[in-house]
Amino acid sequence: WSSDVCSSDLGLFLTEDKISNKSTLQLAENIKAKRQLELQNQSYGFASETRRKENFVIYFERLVNQRPADRSSWTCTLKSLKTFTNSSIAFQYITPEWLNDLKVHLLAQVSQITAWHYYSNIKYALNKAVKERIINSNPCNLVDNIKKPESKREYLVLDEIQKLMNTHCGNDNVKDAFIFSCFTGLRYSDVRNLKWKDIKDCKIQFTQKKTGNIQYLPISKTAQSIIDKRKGQYNEVEHKEEDVVFNLPTKVVCWEHIKNWAKLAEINKRVSFHTARHTFATLSLSYGTDLYTVSKLLGHKDIATTQIYAKIIDKKLEEAINNLTILNN
Repeated sequence: WSSDVCSSDLGLFLTEDKISNKSTLQLAENIKAKRQLELQNQSYGFASETRRKENFVIYFERLVNQRPADRSSWTCTLKSLKTFTNSSIAFQYITPEWLNDLKVHLLAQVSQITAWHYYSNIKYALNKAVKERIINSNPCNLVDNIKKPESKREYLVLDEIQKLMNTHCGNDNVKDAFIFSCFTGLRYSDVRNLKWKDIKDCKIQFTQKKTGNIQYLPISKTAQSIIDKRKGQYNEVEHKEEDVVFNLPTKVVCWEHIKNWAKLAEINKRVSFHTARHTFATLSLSYGTDLYTVSKLLGHKDIATTQIYAKIIDKKLEEAINNLTILNN
């Protein structure tokens, strides 16, 4: 150990006092052995004691800068995390008790659905820290999650879809893609990325952008008619296999077109691209498709996600029964 290393790395210094130097060098050797043990532990998958002392808030902030898609949610989570921790909390102090206090704080500051989003972001960050061997396990696994409230799932009935089909939209690509989604259940991201090469023999083969799973989806007659219509637009110039089927603008611009389009069609609902996906699910169940098949068509990993739509159908049936009038003879 040189005096330079002792000074720069450990804050230890060699002097003219040989007895003192002996103690200093022994301390340096102990620190060196400890660090070597940490490196050895890391190679076997154990978390580093040094890294466990790092500031989780700074780590979370780095993750925020890596998430362009949902950055707004993560930025708001970071702001709330800084308020709760005064911008500093070491990984080693994130315990189940601390997480329970955090949940109380979040629920007192924001709505339950927003608190659920924030807590989910924090849980994701801690899972990532486990993968990076900063901590051995995620303390969130020892704590109940904030319960996600059931949100209202807006969907369209066939009459409303027909109204939209008969109403002018400011963008034909948006109109065709939205109706196509109503009869396939594809997400905006998957519709936007859909290429001609993905459509073969009245079926779609694609990789879901959200889940990364390969999906095979049969195309209904209505969805196929939209495909045929778009093929007809390539009469003069043959489309290429790598071309996208729908040349869609950004999600925000699409939403503006759909909102204005629904208003013109006199549909008093908050309609978005996800409404088309909800519509596909409720229509499929309403017309007798079993829950398992609908779950597969939607690409859900867990059938419990699809059961939400089954509850909607059950409620519709209950309302229909309650509206029956019994006539006395």
